[in-house]
Amino acid sequence: MRNFSKLAIVVSHEGNDDSDFYEPVVKMSNGSNSVQCSDFESALGMLPPGSEVSVIANGTVGNKTVHRLARVIKEGCVFVALDLSQVTELAKVYDSPFQGNENLREIHFPKNLKSINENAFSRCSNLVTVSIPATCEQIGVHAFAGCEQLRTINFDDYDGWAAVNAEKQSLSIDNLSVPDENPSKFVFRTGAYYDCQLMKSGQKASQKDFEGSS
Repeated sequence: MRNFSKLAIVVSHEGNDDSDFYEPVVKMSNGSNSVQCSDFESALGMLPPGSEVSVIANGTVGNKTVHRLARVIKEGCVFVALDLSQVTELAKVYDSPFQGNENLREIHFPKNLKSINENAFSRCSNLVTVSIPATCEQIGVHAFAGCEQLRTINFDDYDGWAAVNAEKQSLSIDNLSVPDENPSKFVFRTGAYYDCQLMKSGQKASQKDFEGSS
């Protein structure tokens, strides 16, 4: 497997939100070739530095598992596209474990995710692609600040979003249906909504929202 520069690693996990990290299956594959590894950290360790790998998690993944995945990715030497879209039950991730993760290349959130923290992915300097599920109703201020390479933010449901500034004023947002144009709106300092929280219609901003929560 050391000769492969692009791999898919499937991490399966079942447990509740507070469960310890447990991996019954970590399967590495590249085309028709595949091998099972004892754990996620060992799987990434088999890859040459600078490799690009797709990591697909599924099952009932808890908050501790996400923190462990984030730590292993950050401490590794490969770039990771993390796909959590098949994960069930994970509606919230606490304490923003991905902050400053320079090895994170893509993030695809669980389909039932409700909110994304303030500063949750700040300083992920190599993050290129983000996918926001239709269930998400809030995105905190500066959630992707410092993500200098971010080029695509795809909203599964791009209707009904508003930007709320620090004075709690609600601002209408231009069309979010063009993924390649979205980073310029609120990721970069020159963006019209850089200092705003994004919220779906009917949601109310609170001071806590501006202090952080994902």
